[in-house]
Amino acid sequence: MKLLLIIGVAGVVFGGACAMVASNKNRDVLGWFVLGFIFNLIALIVIAALTPLDKAEEAAEDAGDERGHDAEMPGREELRRKSADLSASLAESRAKLNR
Repeated sequence: MKLLLIIGVAGVVFGGACAMVASNKNRDVLGWFVLGFIFNLIALIVIAALTPLDKAEEAAEDAGDERGHDAEMPGREELRRKSADLSASLAESRAKLNR
């Protein structure tokens, strides 16, 4: 009975410590609490070694990979300008080859 109490208390202590570190690093608090409860010191070492997430990375992670890549895509006008530049460059190259 005392062994289960010690294991439970250690799980709560390490889970809470992992949750606090995860909160400071903008990571999933509940997930890290569970990992800390189950794996104790190992989970605490892992979360301490991880780098903090930026708010943009966190939003992209929460929204999924699709939305994270949409933010990096250029606008229509920029695409039109780049395609016009590419077309002009291609026409110039063709003219040089035909000479």
